Amino acid sequence: MRGHDLFRIAALVTVVLCYTTIILGGNVITTDNGLACPSWPTCFGNGNYLPSVSGGAAIEWSHRVSAFFLSVSSLVLSGLALAYERGRRVLLRLAVGALALVVTEALLGGVVIHSSLDPGIVLLHLGIATALFGMLLVLALLANLKEMPRRWIDWARRAAEEGPAARVRSSGTADRAPAGPAEPGRPARVPGG
Repeated sequence: MRGHDLFRIAALVTVVLCYTTIILGGNVITTDNGLACPSWPTCFGNGNYLPSVSGGAAIEWSHRVSAFFLSVSSLVLSGLALAYERGRRVLLRLAVGALALVVTEALLGGVVIHSSLDPGIVLLHLGIATALFGMLLVLALLANLKEMPRRWIDWARRAAEEGPAARVRSSGTADRAPAGPAEPGRPARVPGG
């Protein structure tokens, strides 16, 4: 397997892990288990990273375990970017930026616990997680663009280039988009036709 293939697969895995971590974090908040593990980074402050958990602690700990795997995946992704994607600076920057956001999120997760779920810090934690997810989506899209079916790319291009829909004038007649040059393989648009 080539280095680029490893990178693009790692990008997809990291996106899935980020999404999973966000879903599990939302589950922690909605089930009111944000302080079921009252210590950070361990659950009960006893130095045990594999606590016996049940109930709310299991819900909170699942989010932390998912965040751990997201951190490892982001570290691997950045390493692969440094090793194989130096020629594509955007991918390298996105991978390193994502790693920085993951580290920020992990530390902020500890602050969330130590602040006893201060709403402002919880919202900041969610906001950064959302930005991280968006960044990883763009990264995965760019890393996998060459492997995507051509029809998907053509569809996205057409969707992005479509002109405005016909607007209805106050007189009840449709106002058509102005005539433009013909695209390859398409006839030119004619005003009123």
